[in-house]
Amino acid sequence: MTRADPHAGLRADIQGLRALAVGSVLAYHLWPAEVSGGYVGVDVFLVISGYLITAHLLRDQPRSWRAVGRFWGRRIRRLLPASALVVTMSSIGAALLLPSSQLARAGAEAVASALYVQNWSLAASATDYLASEGAATALRHFWSLSVEEQFYLVWPVLIGLAAIVGWGVHRATAGERSRLLPRVPTVEVVVLAVLLGSLAWSVHLTAVDPAAAYYVTTTRMWELALGGGVALLGARAPLLRVPHRARGSLALVGLAAIAAAVLTFSGSTPFPGAAALLPTLGTAAVIVANAGGGSVAGRLLGLRGAQFLGDVSYSTYLWHWPLVVLVPFAVHRELTWWELGGIALAAVGLAWLTKVWVEDPVRRSPRLIRSARATALVLVLCTGLGVTAGLALQAYARHQESAAATRTARELAAHPDCFGAAAELSGADCSAFAHQLWTAPVSAAADKPRLYQDHCWNNEPYTTRRTCTYGPADATVTVALVGNSHAGHWFPPLEQVARAKGWRITTYVSSVCYPVDRPLSFADPAATTGCEDWNAWVRKQVTAGGYDLVVMSSRTDQLLAGVARGAQDDVAQQAYARTIAAFTSAGSQVLVLRDTPNFPSSVPDCVAASPAQDCTTPRDVGLEPDPLAAAARADTSGKVSVLDVTDLLCDGQVCHGVIGSAIVYFDHGHMTATFARTLRPVVEPALTAALAGAG
Repeated sequence: MTRADPHAGLRADIQGLRALAVGSVLAYHLWPAEVSGGYVGVDVFLVISGYLITAHLLRDQPRSWRAVGRFWGRRIRRLLPASALVVTMSSIGAALLLPSSQLARAGAEAVASALYVQNWSLAASATDYLASEGAATALRHFWSLSVEEQFYLVWPVLIGLAAIVGWGVHRATAGERSRLLPRVPTVEVVVLAVLLGSLAWSVHLTAVDPAAAYYVTTTRMWELALGGGVALLGARAPLLRVPHRARGSLALVGLAAIAAAVLTFSGSTPFPGAAALLPTLGTAAVIVANAGGGSVAGRLLGLRGAQFLGDVSYSTYLWHWPLVVLVPFAVHRELTWWELGGIALAAVGLAWLTKVWVEDPVRRSPRLIRSARATALVLVLCTGLGVTAGLALQAYARHQESAAATRTARELAAHPDCFGAAAELSGADCSAFAHQLWTAPVSAAADKPRLYQDHCWNNEPYTTRRTCTYGPADATVTVALVGNSHAGHWFPPLEQVARAKGWRITTYVSSVCYPVDRPLSFADPAATTGCEDWNAWVRKQVTAGGYDLVVMSSRTDQLLAGVARGAQDDVAQQAYARTIAAFTSAGSQVLVLRDTPNFPSSVPDCVAASPAQDCTTPRDVGLEPDPLAAAARADTSGKVSVLDVTDLLCDGQVCHGVIGSAIVYFDHGHMTATFARTLRPVVEPALTAALAGAG
């Protein structure tokens, strides 16, 4: 088989490559420490898909929309029934097993997966600081399937148009001598342009925005085009085919390149970018070699187990990740090594059943093959099933959120002295409610200050100048809120006080970027420059704004550029001191709110998964250094004060994720709007004292 024409049926070496690809991904997701680069299996898949699809399009060039439709129909019958089944079953599993705080996101990802836009959805959330640290849901792996489906949608159109243009140019210029002139290489030009353009963009975006670069189609298209180039090489340049005696050696080199990536790459490897050349070129080498069973590589790839796994690789990929995510929630603990192995076997078993009972019957159905209308119905039904499952999951989450909000309002009205921070401040006996939870994880995860809904936020690369002003234009007291997201989560109690007193608040808030006069170190140089420009603009606006009070808070976790790690806190404190001095010199009082504790993961998720409905982190771990608060305490102008609520959020040993029956944070370290409002009794006196000049 492997010595035959590569277009004549299945090739054992490609089936073996599929097994290697899915096996690498499966091992990486189950044992990431041992197989740290197994994620490159996705890249192996992409090259294989690019090769097979392009080879097919070269044999049956889609020079009409009917031909393109036939191609799409084959993809629909081959891929959508199994994916719709997995999306639906995963949504049901999520509703039964996942923490309530994850359900809305799981539903959204189900819809994105059914529509094959999951990769763009994940890229958007990866660049959103407040959404980038959520726990993985059961359908996150659909990002790579989305990339492939988008390729299938676009590629036949590009190849068909290129073929038509090439044919037309050839006819127009060749005349009667057409048989003596070379074919116009328009298809080759298109494939090469996509390959080089996408590769260049992948290298660039991986350097400046690695979170988004990992998911978007534009950084992965070159891998599919590389496979397409291999198909073109075989079809257009048979003289360049590898001599039979060298095939085994070339295939071994390719397999070694893939293995090197699987075993040496890690989460810190900049990817995809240039690093992806190692596994993708290795895959291309194996495909070009077309090694027969007489070679070592051919025998390895042709093993019966590899052939079986290659046959069920698509459904194995579909099923494995939902099992990886959902099973630990079903057993309420981390899995043992052997149990993880059981997940691998279960994924393969479910894949075989899916292939036998879903994939093969649909794609081989004579009725569906003959009828474009019936195939279109498959598209509508499969897509509709997945979208409906996702929407139902979101509706379920909204119902839980609404019920939780009602319960919160009821308990707050009935026991105001025992809710949130009041339980620590009021002196009331709240012991009867010590083990009750009055805010639900599903509502806490979405309980953010209105600044987010009002788009009063500036994100990388900090080219926007979004500010918001709240309160009457003729207010006698004006307040500026300055900092990053850890200033933003103080807005609810500040707004409460301002509304009650008729003050006006203007926000100068950004994500990550904190207000110092030194550049911060971002992967994207544009973000470094943008943050520096944003901070300079804020200083100018605030010092010229005549504000009575400047309220500041920030998490100082982004490194300063060009500063040794050991000197980061000291240099940041000095930079903060200069910013504070600029504000006080302009006549403003300054109140610094000491930064709140940081948790290792999402607090609502932790609470939802904890039978005790509480989560803690050691005080000395959660309470990070705060150079801004240190600078404020060291100020001697008499115009600067500090509010520190650490002792409300932490005891002597740990910091708490639930206080007064309320979840404190909506993620790892940003306070929920509901809990933040319960801090008004300490925030209001601090504001009043700061305005009075009590330093």
